[in-house]
Amino acid sequence: MINTIFKFKTFFWSLLASFSMLSAIQGSCSGLTQESAPCFFSQRLIEVKTGYFIFSNSKLRKVYNKGGLDIQLSVSYPLWNITGRWTLNAYTAVEYFQRSGRSINGHQKTSVWSVPINIGLKSVYAINANLQYYSAIGPRYLYIHQHNQSPYVYKNKSWNGLGFFVNTGLNYVLCDHFVIDIFGEYSYVKMLFHSKNPHVYTRNIQIGGFTFGGGVGYEF
Repeated sequence: MINTIFKFKTFFWSLLASFSMLSAIQGSCSGLTQESAPCFFSQRLIEVKTGYFIFSNSKLRKVYNKGGLDIQLSVSYPLWNITGRWTLNAYTAVEYFQRSGRSINGHQKTSVWSVPINIGLKSVYAINANLQYYSAIGPRYLYIHQHNQSPYVYKNKSWNGLGFFVNTGLNYVLCDHFVIDIFGEYSYVKMLFHSKNPHVYTRNIQIGGFTFGGGVGYEF
């Protein structure tokens, strides 16, 4: 876990350096952006994101080959311009994740898909007219469905639960209000996985983890 958090910090600071270089190289497109968006306030934003999801639970990483593709649709809506550069936004995101793997001991096939929904608050800091840093936090609802081919557990089973999420990232605003987003996210939702066989061990498992990725959006 400590190694994963260290990688997350390294990932973020490398992103900051890359976006700072991109912001310093202003072309004709950025000139159009500054004309169309003369203030630093964030605007309504809709995004499509993709990322690589990594389970924080070590056993789930073994079963499902570490992680897989995560797809998100998110919306941000400005609520309060705190200062000339800070804006508080309402934030919501709907995600989809799917992964296949094999059980640790029996090596039977198993697959899982989930639909998490995040609702929270997002703070946005305008570094300049083109570059924004943001962070968001709030509750997370998770619906998850598992399909197994093992005779010792349910063949099809669904769960749902509540947890929380935190994410952070950088937005670079292009001309015509298009946005490039690079982000990292951590989620936590704990659920009880159990079997119909009383001799099979059951336990509470943390279903969340880390997601790193990027996306494109549009400000309006």
